[in-house]
Amino acid sequence: MTKIAVNLVPLPHLSALAATAADHTDAYRVSLPAHAPRDASAIAELLFGQGPAWVRRLMQLRDWLVRPFGLATLPAPAPADPPIPLTVGAHVGPFRVFGVTAQEVILGQDDAHLDFRVSVLVTGPAVVVTTVVWFHNGFGRAYFTLIRPFHHLVVPALLRYALRYSPRP
Repeated sequence: MTKIAVNLVPLPHLSALAATAADHTDAYRVSLPAHAPRDASAIAELLFGQGPAWVRRLMQLRDWLVRPFGLATLPAPAPADPPIPLTVGAHVGPFRVFGVTAQEVILGQDDAHLDFRVSVLVTGPAVVVTTVVWFHNGFGRAYFTLIRPFHHLVVPALLRYALRYSPRP
């Protein structure tokens, strides 16, 4: 099986998040294989649907650890059958949809300690997944400091998994 290369890149200027001042930003780019969809909504569904088992277990552990602190826990993704077209206010996996175009989907979550947005941007033969985070208080900053190393493992893993297991025509 061919290894899927995921690269850390600057925040893409074509993204709706490009003009956003944030406390944390990162972006990961991967070339799309020939069989992968070229629509941002379809890729967002692939990214935040099931995912690798180890990521699901890590998210369950995260939820168990943060529940006593009153932080939002993430509902398990429920696949829509048939798939529901993405619209603002809908959900993809555990995340709320904030914006949808053919080239980009903006997802995220707002909480008392921090807000974040994730952009899934299709740029020709590639997709770039960008994360921006705004801290509301010291707890948000401390929380993100703890999860940042996992974030940098999870996002590339989700990209690889989604592209490796995307349906073939």
